[in-house]
Amino acid sequence: DLNVVYQICSRVMVMQHGAIVEQGDVEQIYRHPQHPYTKALLSAIPIPDPVIGKTRRRILLEGELTSPVDPPKCCRFAPRCRYATEKCRQEDPEFEEVMPEHHVACFHIREINGLETK
Repeated sequence: DLNVVYQICSRVMVMQHGAIVEQGDVEQIYRHPQHPYTKALLSAIPIPDPVIGKTRRRILLEGELTSPVDPPKCCRFAPRCRYATEKCRQEDPEFEEVMPEHHVACFHIREINGLETK
């Protein structure tokens, strides 16, 4: 339950099929998610206010899931990511610090979120 995680944790790691895609301070990740998978997960948290719940945009993922039994040696989110390129389908991204103590594994994270390039 992502609401429980928010209430009891100070740091959080978001994993997709056994690979960490984002990690950092729980406040930072919940308020400023960077990875497309994290954004989709957080958009699925139920909101008890029906007015806000109706206006909120939920991110629905399309595409095929990768095998958790035999994961590919590339970005495991690539088949479901609308930003994926051929590089994503061939290589596994490394962690990059995008904000202090906030790390993300994505080749295109800076373009996706309008962050300054290194």
